[in-house]
Amino acid sequence: MDHVAWPGTGRGAAVVFDIDGTLLRPGSSLQRVHMGSMATAIERFSGIHTEFRYDGGDLFVNGNNLAGCTDAGTVDLVLRTAGVPAPELPCLRATIVENMCDLVAAATETLDSRHELLPGTAALVTELRRRGVIVGLSTGNARAVAACKMRATGLTGLEALGGFGDTHGARSDISRDAVAAVRLAAGTRGQVLGETGVVLIGDTTSDVGAARAADVRCVGVATGAARAAGRGGGRPPGCRHARTGARRDRRRSDR
Repeated sequence: MDHVAWPGTGRGAAVVFDIDGTLLRPGSSLQRVHMGSMATAIERFSGIHTEFRYDGGDLFVNGNNLAGCTDAGTVDLVLRTAGVPAPELPCLRATIVENMCDLVAAATETLDSRHELLPGTAALVTELRRRGVIVGLSTGNARAVAACKMRATGLTGLEALGGFGDTHGARSDISRDAVAAVRLAAGTRGQVLGETGVVLIGDTTSDVGAARAADVRCVGVATGAARAAGRGGGRPPGCRHARTGARRDRRRSDR
């Protein structure tokens, strides 16, 4: 991406990334640690046994496809399905998410998972930073989980800006948080991010919808469960899709 031709040139530019299936290959060991920690935390504090199932490019729980889901939304889904009363959800979810984050931190403390990045992602982030583009995250991961994944893959600092899934069940709320964060960061640089100055990069139709909700451009990468033709009905206005070598990686992964 050439910053000279960037639509936000002269006003600043920002890119926010999804994590699983966008920066990290689908079904990575980091994602499995993440979901295993969630299952452990759910059972520890609610007594509900939970199994996450991988099938092709998809991740399921209780028959529900979790593509584009958030940590808070997934925990709520499991608890509601098991009959936990709605008034008890917020407090129980917060406890589970906090414990999940602690478990992920302990499990990833010494991991070097740079090999689990999708091809070209580390180079892209490095080049965007070199060109002065603000970079951050728009992810359904809890912030602490996102920080662990970024540390393990050598992309430390991406979690400093963005929107996260600690409490939000809707990706649209996360994308709005992410856009607000990068706009604030641009302001500290004396820059203004114009209407075309922010791009969200993700691998699911939820990312496309989130970008639309935040009124920013998007790039859909054909690496996750959603096919390129399925992202919002072909190629939605303001959305482009990029193909990578990750499809081969996905087929090889033990899911």
